Amino acid sequence: MGSSKASGLAKDCESAAKTLKTFIDEGNVPKEAIANAQGLAIFSGFRAAMAFAGSGGSGIVIARLPDGSWSPPSAFSVKSGGIGLAYGLDVYDCLCVLNTKESVEAYTKPEMELGTNLAVAAGPVGATAQIKELKPVWTYTRTHGLYGGLTVDGTSIKERPERNAEFYGSKVTAAQILHGEVQAPAEAFEHTAKLVKVLQLVE
Repeated sequence: MGSSKASGLAKDCESAAKTLKTFIDEGNVPKEAIANAQGLAIFSGFRAAMAFAGSGGSGIVIARLPDGSWSPPSAFSVKSGGIGLAYGLDVYDCLCVLNTKESVEAYTKPEMELGTNLAVAAGPVGATAQIKELKPVWTYTRTHGLYGGLTVDGTSIKERPERNAEFYGSKVTAAQILHGEVQAPAEAFEHTAKLVKVLQLVE
């Protein structure tokens, strides 16, 4: 039987797996950072120039459970301003390494803003980089457009309850998902397994 076409949160999982693998393969993120993380938020978005006002994107967040395993994914949407972009369209990927339980809990809120409700800092670079000082959140970004010096400060993160409900088959909250109180449906295994496989590369 062939694999089913991914949509919604399943598609977000596959995109997150590709994004995370790219960061790892490029050697930008210390493996130790991911191995010791309390959670990971991975998203892709775009910023348009002021003349083409608009921004958006989507992503997932997963949390480390008490037994060391990872929670199922929770979906969120992204909205960020086009400040600093003179023209064109900037497409970017972002990995947020959540180093504290408090930073994971921020993603259980219906809406929050990076840099305002949750302090972020550029993460140490290099697969074998020494981690000298732990910050609540380390961010890593990759851009595909014209925008330089990308920062995620001011990025709005909003829970997507409708996308989570579609994926899990019932109404669930981000808190329930990230606390390990729900399980991903069996039919979604082929999509979530891709993300798990990437995580196993660094653990």
